[in-house]
Amino acid sequence: MITKKNLAIFEINECDFKYFLKGATKYQFPLIKNYFKKKNKITTFTIDKEEGLNLDPWVQWVTVHTGIRSSRHKIYRLGQKLNNRTKQIWDIISLKGFSTTLWGLFNSNLRKKKNIDLFFPDPWSFTQKVYPQEFNDYLYLPKYYATNYPNIKLSKIIYFSYKFLKKVIFSKSFFYILKNFFSFIKIFSLAGLKSFNLYFFLDLISLEILCKNIEKKKSDFLIVALNSFAHYQHNFWDDDRFEFIYFWYLNEMIKKINYLEGYYNSTIFYNGFEQKKIKKKYFLRAKNPKRFLKILGLNFKRIEPNMTTGAQVFFDNDKDKSKCINFLKSIYLLDVPLFDVQKFKKNIFFKFNIYLYKKDFNIENLTLLNKNKYFNYLKKNNAKGLIYNNHSMLKKIFDNVILMKSTSEHTPKGTLYFKNIKLNKKQIENTKIFSKITNHFSL
Repeated sequence: MITKKNLAIFEINECDFKYFLKGATKYQFPLIKNYFKKKNKITTFTIDKEEGLNLDPWVQWVTVHTGIRSSRHKIYRLGQKLNNRTKQIWDIISLKGFSTTLWGLFNSNLRKKKNIDLFFPDPWSFTQKVYPQEFNDYLYLPKYYATNYPNIKLSKIIYFSYKFLKKVIFSKSFFYILKNFFSFIKIFSLAGLKSFNLYFFLDLISLEILCKNIEKKKSDFLIVALNSFAHYQHNFWDDDRFEFIYFWYLNEMIKKINYLEGYYNSTIFYNGFEQKKIKKKYFLRAKNPKRFLKILGLNFKRIEPNMTTGAQVFFDNDKDKSKCINFLKSIYLLDVPLFDVQKFKKNIFFKFNIYLYKKDFNIENLTLLNKNKYFNYLKKNNAKGLIYNNHSMLKKIFDNVILMKSTSEHTPKGTLYFKNIKLNKKQIENTKIFSKITNHFSL
């Protein structure tokens, strides 16, 4: 039986809905077009403008989930923990007595388990745990892959894949894989083990797992986050060879979302904000962030890599922390600081500060005169003290990085599709979505 007070939300991070509809026509997937025809829609926006600072998913989804702008909630990094005073949507809804299922939400926190049927944190979280524990085996694989994909250890990927597949095989979800076995063979023959293909596969299977779980336990409030479309657009949007795969997975996921929506009177389907396609450029990422800092001679307690080019670093003492900050800030490539370094109370955050125009970048032939031909910077003046242009150190750094192709940029506007929920305006700021959702469950 469907209760009157219920809502299913699907957070399809940064996806381009115009691209969805264009591809649905091109590859003849009418289900995709029909899904959006049945929905009302409004434009969403954020006042945040700077990608890499506040126009990022780990910032904007916290804004949506709290109703507070980033300048107030101050969550700017993956893995940052929101203070306990700030209420999240599910904190309020579960307190009202409505059962809740949460799956893969960026920077989400589980504080109280009352009325929480299922909590599955995003794979970049280092502090949040799965609840109930029986779903743990589903998280190990996406978590390891998301935080280590530039430097995968075969032994670990085999082990976590075994735990994941073992869990899937002994669940009803395995029948879905068997039913579509030859389709998966076709898709993997086209794209192999490329990162976007694995992300798509894991997102699709997660939806299948959710379908089976909702069949058993129908939460009043369901909220699901998917990031695979954003990953593809960021890294492979320029490669037409794989475009069909994007829309095949989209079609399959829409089938699952349609099924889940069948249990709910009210639904929301939105992207938070969008991406736009750009001429490709390349960002730097350490092959192995932990080993990278060790090679540079820096001491630290632990490191938490994010999904892009940076990481949070934690220390045993202030001496090691200060040494790391000063060293990273001192390294320049010609007249540009190589790293952006941010200091926090217990840790630091660092990321590479430059991006490249060409994949064959070579520091051996680089001069100030030809610099602009090869690279640019994110921030010009983030370093103080001695400029350290040591050639051997720069070579050591570049020998231990990979180049990540970027084919898109973030834009502050998004789109929200909805059914049976009060949204009367033509556009709405991300902060206002919070009250619309919580008010939906008002008694």
